[in-house]
Amino acid sequence: MASNTVLCVDTGDGLTETTTRLAEEPRLDPVERTTVADATDYLESESVACVVTEYDLEDGTGMDVVRSVREAAPQTPCVLYTSTRPNEIETDAVEEVIVEYLNKDLPDAGDRLGFVVDDVIAHSAQVGFLAPDDEGSRLDALAEYDVDNLPIEDSFNRLTDLITSHFDAAVAFIGLLEKDEENFLACTGADWDSLTREETICTHSMLQEDVMTVEDIREDKRFANNDQLHDLGIVSYAGANMTTPDGQVIGQVCLIDHEPRTYDAAQQAELQDFAETAMEILELRQSLRAAETEEVAR
Repeated sequence: MASNTVLCVDTGDGLTETTTRLAEEPRLDPVERTTVADATDYLESESVACVVTEYDLEDGTGMDVVRSVREAAPQTPCVLYTSTRPNEIETDAVEEVIVEYLNKDLPDAGDRLGFVVDDVIAHSAQVGFLAPDDEGSRLDALAEYDVDNLPIEDSFNRLTDLITSHFDAAVAFIGLLEKDEENFLACTGADWDSLTREETICTHSMLQEDVMTVEDIREDKRFANNDQLHDLGIVSYAGANMTTPDGQVIGQVCLIDHEPRTYDAAQQAELQDFAETAMEILELRQSLRAAETEEVAR
């Protein structure tokens, strides 16, 4: 299993003690920074599984580090490992960031640190994913489509077959983004049924208006530590939104390859056309079913 990089921010002996403690844990790989500025630079260029920070730093506070986490990678959990009391800590920066507090003055604080870091990493992997501001309305829009009872499987399978052939891609899929997972309605090139929202790249892609591409997820700090994606052999990605007439993104049409790959503007436009086709098929099948239901009711 890949090790989890833990960014440790502290000064002097405190930093050495923290990294020494974390290095004793087999799955944790601590790296050291001594200032808010250096920690921010690191977060902008590298992927980390967790941040452990002192509160009092030379050029600011641990909450300034938390603000940097919120900007760079809001799913990354943070641990305030400090002697500063909670009532002395300014906390308006913790929105959308998992923050744990561990008092250094506790008799067993050093022994507990590794356990706490492991726990918040596991917790963030289980529950942490980005969602649009109007997630409730988006889910309501998705629920209006009676997908389980629509005859769309054959049409969508033909469409993903066409997409893989057109782009010479390893995998193409059509997925709907439910509350906690992405369910694949069709998938050519792999036997995938679903991924959790925190695992799928589409959680990020759906927040982007244009087609999202990732040339190599191993070089992208958002996905470099996602073991599930690596286990599936995913290296490159392109995803286009399926958008309802009311502007809600309910799904994605995506391309996957097992090696690094780029997509030019023309190819991205073509993928968006395929996503719009998938949405048109879904709309047509929904309209036909509604008409049939209305006819039977008469």
